[in-house]
Amino acid sequence: MILNEVLLRLFVSVLLGGLIGLERRYHDKPAGFMTNTLICVGSCVFALCSAYSASVSGGDPARIAAQVVAGVGFLGAGSILREGNKISGLTTAASIWVVAAIGMAVGLGNFVLAASATFAALLLQFVVRKIMDAFDHVRLFESITIKCEPDWSVVEKINSTITRHKADIVKEEVFKDEGLFIIKLVVNMSSRAFSSTFRELLALKEIKFLDK
Repeated sequence: MILNEVLLRLFVSVLLGGLIGLERRYHDKPAGFMTNTLICVGSCVFALCSAYSASVSGGDPARIAAQVVAGVGFLGAGSILREGNKISGLTTAASIWVVAAIGMAVGLGNFVLAASATFAALLLQFVVRKIMDAFDHVRLFESITIKCEPDWSVVEKINSTITRHKADIVKEEVFKDEGLFIIKLVVNMSSRAFSSTFRELLALKEIKFLDK
């Protein structure tokens, strides 16, 4: 493989990895411009080495590439964090995986595939994210069943937690069973607000059971 071809592939890997990195940086994510660019360049180099090794020694060109896939999997797993009932970093891990695949495609000379994958990733991050955000603000009717300590102050705390997220309590039933208050609620709120409210309610130690 001539030097110009190698330099071209490295340049393209910097460009495509950098584009995805800029998007992650724009959304203030942990793996930003530098991380994604380096992953893309590194995957490209591994793919180049794999192709060169196969052409010289006649080995399997997929041998090194397969190890890159496994290595990137561990790298992506390190970006996934769990904080209580919330799991974050899944999109970052997926973007690392995609960037590595793009780098390998560039290293193997498949520029069309690499560019198409980059376009698809950016389209998902910008356009589909906007659509999903719009859906998150659509208000829906949700049912919640709660078992808590038999104390009216706990009921007031639950109601204030729900209304604090700009939700409307459409219907509420409270009755006592087996030494606990059973609260059946119908609320009108956005799906994003419902997720936040559900997490806050789970954190209340007075609540013994929560279901939707």
